[in-house]
Amino acid sequence: MHIRFLGTGAAEGIPAINCDCPHCRRAREEGGKLVRERSSILFSLPGYALLVDTPPDIRQLINKNDITHLDGVFITRSSYEHIGGIKEFEFWRGEIDFLADERLFETIKREHLTDRLQAVMFHILYYAGAILHFGAFSIIPFAARSLTPIYGLSIKEGDTRVVYTSDTVSRLTNYARRLMSGCDLLIVNTPTFEPPKEDHITVVEAIQLKQDVGAKRLILTYINHHNKPHDELEDYARRFEGVEVAYDGMGVQV
Repeated sequence: MHIRFLGTGAAEGIPAINCDCPHCRRAREEGGKLVRERSSILFSLPGYALLVDTPPDIRQLINKNDITHLDGVFITRSSYEHIGGIKEFEFWRGEIDFLADERLFETIKREHLTDRLQAVMFHILYYAGAILHFGAFSIIPFAARSLTPIYGLSIKEGDTRVVYTSDTVSRLTNYARRLMSGCDLLIVNTPTFEPPKEDHITVVEAIQLKQDVGAKRLILTYINHHNKPHDELEDYARRFEGVEVAYDGMGVQV
């Protein structure tokens, strides 16, 4: 399984608009891995290229990464930073599966769907805990939060399992923890570095989660400008075995 992190920033991206914090100033002056577009991930699976989320920057990210083929788009939530670029696919050549839970789809249909978009996309309904079989691989969506419709996903190809949490809190369900148990790769959205942060799991908590569920490898993504800059975060992650920090354009083989 090949994974490419197209964008690795949180809702604001880095540098954030009209922000003069030290992190954003460094990103403007130095560029490179300090700059983060909003989060999107491409999973290259057997016969199927799956894009997770379509942030407002998706056109730029697709062009920058020379992506010319997609089979499906999996939407984890309906907020702007996750879905704001969906209308760019009005201009996609070809047809794409559009995977979304019923509540997510209703929001997207009301706020974003157009006739041109419907001509491009097939709606594939998913349910938390229900397995989607794709022949050589399968996906299990799971609820990342109990009340708000936000979904993570567990992807299994052969004996390899990768779990992506999306915007979860630190208080995970027992079911989600079982899906993560012993996985080959755990990808966690960690906007900020350490608690308290009630609405999102933090870097410190994600590293503890890796240990608790016995994940072989952890990649941190969805970083905002209140977190440490990439180089400092990388230095911190090196203290722990099997922990990495994603950056825009990073490719990973599992």
